[in-house]
Amino acid sequence: MRKIALFVFVSLLMVSSQVSSQQAGKNPDFASEFVKPTKIGPLTAPENWPMFFDRAPENRVPDGAVSQVLVIGSGNPTANPNRIGPSLAVIVNGYPYFVDAGEGIWRGMAKAALVNGDWVTEAFDINNMKYLFLTHLHEDHTIGIPSWILNPYKFGCRTNKEVYGPKGTAAMFDNILAAWTIDLHEMWEGSLHASKDGSNANCHDLVKDGQIFKDDRVTVSAFRTKHGALQYTFGYRFETPDRVFAFGGDGHYSEGLVKAAKDADILFIESCTLENVKYATWGGETAEEKQKAIGAYHMFPPDLVRVKNESGVKAIVLVHEQFYAPPEEFKRLGLLEEIKRAGLEGPIYSSLDGDVY
Repeated sequence: MRKIALFVFVSLLMVSSQVSSQQAGKNPDFASEFVKPTKIGPLTAPENWPMFFDRAPENRVPDGAVSQVLVIGSGNPTANPNRIGPSLAVIVNGYPYFVDAGEGIWRGMAKAALVNGDWVTEAFDINNMKYLFLTHLHEDHTIGIPSWILNPYKFGCRTNKEVYGPKGTAAMFDNILAAWTIDLHEMWEGSLHASKDGSNANCHDLVKDGQIFKDDRVTVSAFRTKHGALQYTFGYRFETPDRVFAFGGDGHYSEGLVKAAKDADILFIESCTLENVKYATWGGETAEEKQKAIGAYHMFPPDLVRVKNESGVKAIVLVHEQFYAPPEEFKRLGLLEEIKRAGLEGPIYSSLDGDVY
């Protein structure tokens, strides 16, 4: 018995020592290496700090649902190492339909698979990477496209892409493929990539509202929205056998967004602080200048309340959040709390990469 007790005691000491080493910063992860910035900007904004990521990814899918949305990336243009750029996937009966392709989408898919299990790995089989729907053509929502095409191709994907997006999408893809022509030709001429299948994309430029896609799993409709000076931006409505999902992309209130979200189960939408807009790292020098500039691009909480009330959407999931505050006042859920103060009622969630809804 004494030997057993001694073994347990020594084991506890070893565990305690390991924990102490991690707390002392010897564990080589990002949090232990964090150095608190004294200068705040796009690289060092409080939203980028690791201590504000206070939970693991969650699965909120109702029991028995055959359709769900996986948040691959919940980020915005701020250089947040804890968030992939805006990227989502509607998964119906194990098959994915991607919405936007932000920075790091390929790696975000890996994280989603590693934290959610084999069902995501199977859904994200490289030959299932076929359909992509772009809300708008800003860089932060599209810069992952080369990786989304070329990395699966490197690993043997032979599925050509079908892409739907605002007018200009086809030209963007032509230029992407032209930019990586050396990479593509090397693969085409190499012994492992004799087939060009998997490296091409058929693009559909959108200019008006209406149904744009239908198969035996989903029906997708597009609705014009408003985002800055862009002429064409779209929200999407996915109708599946058991649920309805809406995606607003970026932008402020619009009738098209309300139509896309009409009585939907979930609206995935961005929002931006109004109460703390003076702390924004862009948009002008004064609070008034920032409110005017940022309000032309993004959804302030009162506008989101209006969208919720007019659409009747059942729940809201926030992505691409922009909550600006000095470090001592920053909270990960600060924007969600502000939206509730603005009068939004009903379920609302602040998403993290890897969440499933």
